[in-house]
Amino acid sequence: MLLVLETFNLLHNSKSLIFEKKTMKYTLSLIALILLISCKSKTSNESDHFIEGDAPGVYNGMRVYLNKLNAANKPMVIDTAIVMDEKFYFDQGERTDFAEVRFLSMETGNDRMIFIEDDNPLKIELNQDSLWASTVTGNEENRILYDFRANQADYQKRTNEFKTSRGEAYRSGDQQKGDDVTKEWMNAEESYKDEVFNTVKSNPSKLVSSMIIGDLVNSKLIDTDKAMELFNVLEGDVKNSAITKSLESYLTKFTTTAIGAKAPYFEGKTPEGEVLKLENVLGKVTLIDFWASWCGPCRRENPNVVKAYKEYHDKGFNIISVSLDRQNAAAAWKAAIKKDEMDWYHISRLMHWQDPIAKLYNVTSIPATFLLDENGVIIAKDLRGQALHNKLAELL
Repeated sequence: MLLVLETFNLLHNSKSLIFEKKTMKYTLSLIALILLISCKSKTSNESDHFIEGDAPGVYNGMRVYLNKLNAANKPMVIDTAIVMDEKFYFDQGERTDFAEVRFLSMETGNDRMIFIEDDNPLKIELNQDSLWASTVTGNEENRILYDFRANQADYQKRTNEFKTSRGEAYRSGDQQKGDDVTKEWMNAEESYKDEVFNTVKSNPSKLVSSMIIGDLVNSKLIDTDKAMELFNVLEGDVKNSAITKSLESYLTKFTTTAIGAKAPYFEGKTPEGEVLKLENVLGKVTLIDFWASWCGPCRRENPNVVKAYKEYHDKGFNIISVSLDRQNAAAAWKAAIKKDEMDWYHISRLMHWQDPIAKLYNVTSIPATFLLDENGVIIAKDLRGQALHNKLAELL
């Protein structure tokens, strides 16, 4: 379409030259007429276009870009449209055997909208103030995607409300109200996850299901074991998509620290500078605890872990804490151990997120914990609060 318009404009702007060439007058006029008719029929018959876009408030000449993911899973432009009379169009590109993620962007900024393209024509309603708030209709994939996004936004709003309410309660000294809000928050989270799980399980052959799993992992609402369980529900062409293969690659590397796997071997230096090996600290039950003196959530969880250690250590419960403190922070590390009364095994290389043990265990946020049995097999992960006590009571 752009090529046709450009060609017509070149002919139109060369009008004086055409009239000077008497022998070519009829031929060139016919070409111009054909091009004009072609342009009119293309814009008036919207069904000719694979993607039809409404762009209310967007001025003429604005470029809209269609993007797909490249081999590195980064958006790359594959087509360009020009907004005219608050409309823009894309014709269908090369067909694929399965649905693919697409992005829409504009020349005015870095904002993008995301949607899923298959063999069904699509209709896009562009929101120029926030492309993320734009909508797309025309296939089942996008209906599920936008339902999920609406549900996600509602849950995030409630999460913020819970966070504010709990913070106000604890700051005012109302411990009971803070605990009640936390319980309500956890129930709302479980309800949200159940709903999202059902969406995935009800749509195992949809690309959007793969995207939802990735979002749950990225937002840390589920661990990688649960993610792999959901991933194994997927079937059909969706398993061949680039997004799904990328998710599979990401989840596979976590199998070394999945529940039921033997905990990877490691060793490190204690605060006294002595080498300590994992095998030397195994009890009937052992907790590997990734933390740091600078980590607020870790420090807030420490009293709970201290309580569990005092109650169950004599029954065979051991802990080894791996600190992700920064270089030159040895004093802060040791002071935090003393202040929080963490009277168990400790090691650290003071390498922050570059710690090789953290990388070995795929730790990307802290606190992170792994519970082992007497043989060093991982039996639970990331147990906090009362959940840790309940598990220890069951095992010991």
